[in-house]
Amino acid sequence: MHRVWGYIAAALAVLAVPGAAAPAKPPVKKAAPAAVKPAPKPAPKPAVLAQAPLPDTPEIRALRRAFRFGFAPYEMLRTRQAQSARVAAAGMGSGINALIPRLTLADASSREVTTPNNDTLYGSAWLDLRDGPVFFTIPPLSRYHSAALMSITSDVVAVLGTRSVGSAGGRYAIVGPNFSGDLPKGVEMVRSPSNDAWLLVRVVVNGTDDLAAAADGLTRYTLSAIGGQTPLDLAVPAVPDGRAFITTVNAAIERSGDERLMARARGFAEQGIGTPWEQLSPEQQKLWNDSLPALIHELRDGLAMGTPVNGWSYPPLNMAFYGEDDDLRSAVALGGLAALPRVEAVYFTARTDGEGKPLTGDKSWRLKIPPGLPVGAFWSLTMYQQEEDGRLFFVPNALDRFAVGDRSRHLRPERDGSIELFIQNAKPSGERVVNWLPAPKGRFVLVYRAYLPGAGLLDGSIRLPPVTEDEMIP
Repeated sequence: MHRVWGYIAAALAVLAVPGAAAPAKPPVKKAAPAAVKPAPKPAPKPAVLAQAPLPDTPEIRALRRAFRFGFAPYEMLRTRQAQSARVAAAGMGSGINALIPRLTLADASSREVTTPNNDTLYGSAWLDLRDGPVFFTIPPLSRYHSAALMSITSDVVAVLGTRSVGSAGGRYAIVGPNFSGDLPKGVEMVRSPSNDAWLLVRVVVNGTDDLAAAADGLTRYTLSAIGGQTPLDLAVPAVPDGRAFITTVNAAIERSGDERLMARARGFAEQGIGTPWEQLSPEQQKLWNDSLPALIHELRDGLAMGTPVNGWSYPPLNMAFYGEDDDLRSAVALGGLAALPRVEAVYFTARTDGEGKPLTGDKSWRLKIPPGLPVGAFWSLTMYQQEEDGRLFFVPNALDRFAVGDRSRHLRPERDGSIELFIQNAKPSGERVVNWLPAPKGRFVLVYRAYLPGAGLLDGSIRLPPVTEDEMIP
C-alpha cells in the first residue's frame, strides 16, 4: 500500500528551502495550521580567514581533483540534512519522501541554500528511492512552473513543467537506478541515476497580490512513496574538516547505487575517496585538513566563468548537465546549488562594471534593461552580498526589495520600454526610488535570470548592456 505524504501545513513556519523564510503573517486566508515551536535561530557564521594559495604540486593537484569530484555530493547531503532536520525538529517526521511547500517568498533571512530567488515559491522533496517509486503529480497550472529532479551529484535529470508538459499537468513515477517493474497506466517513468535525489518545485509569483493564488497552485502538487527510507546519521557541517568531508562523500557514493559514479570514485582512491577516514594515513588526514579551507576558497568566484562580456559572465552550455566537469559542478554547488539548465533558465552574473571595476555599494550605478528581450516566462535582476565563504545571500534593506523584474509593477519604464535601474546603498529620495535596487555597503553581485529564454539569449547573439558608474542619487 502506498504511504502517502500530504502537504505539511505547519512546515511553512519551520522549513527553509531556496528562498525560504518564516512568514510574518499568513499569506493565504485558510485555517490556521497546527502550532509548532518557532524555528531555531541560525547558528553564528563561522569565521573565515584569508587563505594562502596552495602550492602547485602534483599532490595538491590530485587532491583538488578529488575535492571537486566530491564537493557537490557533499553539498547535496548537507542541504538535505539541514532541511530535514528542521522538519524533524518540529515533530513532523523525517522530511524524506515528503513534498514540503514554502508559501512565502525569500527574504534576507533565507540562508540555508546559496543564491535564493525572490521570484518563485518552492516545494522541496528529498527522495529515497531504494524501496520503490515515488509518485508525483503536477496539477494543471496556467502560470510558469517547473519541477527539477537532481541526482546526488546535483546534475539535473529532468525538468517537468511549463516547457515540457504545458498547463495540463501530469503523473509521474520517479524511480531509482535499479528499479524494474510495472507502473500504473497513465504514469510516466522518470529514472534517477542515484537513490538519493532532490525534487525542487518552482511556481512563479506575479506580484504580492498574486501570492495566495500561487500558493494555492503549489499546494495542489502531490507526492506519495512506497516503502520507507534508509537512515542517514551524519554530521554534515557547513564548513567541513577532512573527516566530515570524506565521511559524507563516501556515504553519498555508497548510498547512490550509481555504478558510473562509483566507477569515477575509484579514480580518486589514492586521495582517500572510498576509504573510511580512520583508515587514512596521518599524512593524508593532515593534507585534507590543511587544504580544505583553501580548496573551498578557490570556488568563490567560480560562477564568473569564461571571459566576461560587458562585465557579465554567461553560463556554459553544460550548466546543470555536468558530466565529468567537476570544476563547473563544484563551483555551482557553492555559488548556485540547484541551478537549472540553460534551456529552462539562463543566469548572467556581474561582479564588475563594463570596465572591470568591482561593484560596491559606496558608489552609484546604472543598468538599463533593454526592451523586448526574448524571454518566454519572466526575467528578474537580483542583488546578492557575497559572504566570506563564497555563498550568495540577499541584502537586508528598508524596502525588503531584493530583486526587480518584469513583474515589478512599481518600475517606471522609459518611452522605448527600457528600464533604467539605480543601484546604490543609500535610498534615493523622490521618484527615483521606484527604480532603486538596494545594494550593501561593500562589494555585491548581480544575477540576471531569464526563464524560458529565447534563441538570442541562448546563442549569445543578445547581450546585456554593462553596469555603469554614475553620480550618487541623494
